[in-house]
Amino acid sequence: MMSQNASGELIMGDSHEYGLNPEPFDQEEVNQLILNYLKTFANPPSLAIAATWHGVYAKLPGKTEFVTHPEPGVTVINALSGAGMTLSFGLAEEQISVSYGV
Repeated sequence: MMSQNASGELIMGDSHEYGLNPEPFDQEEVNQLILNYLKTFANPPSLAIAATWHGVYAKLPGKTEFVTHPEPGVTVINALSGAGMTLSFGLAEEQISVSYGV
């Protein structure tokens, strides 16, 4: 995935590593694979990496999300298991519909 902000900077990613004990550090080799693939279809002015981000996602076996209502009028939703960009808007719409009948 790649997007560009108002300053013209590219935000790129994203790789996922799965397992019981995934490596807690970014692997430069994976970043280079992403950059090499990017070069096959884009020609940005620079491919120097300014910063990296490493996330660890909570997972619930057999589920994509955790939803709880700790008190009336409060909904807590967490743990889209690394699929937040794909699932978050649909899940939010579903929860609003369930909670408020909208």
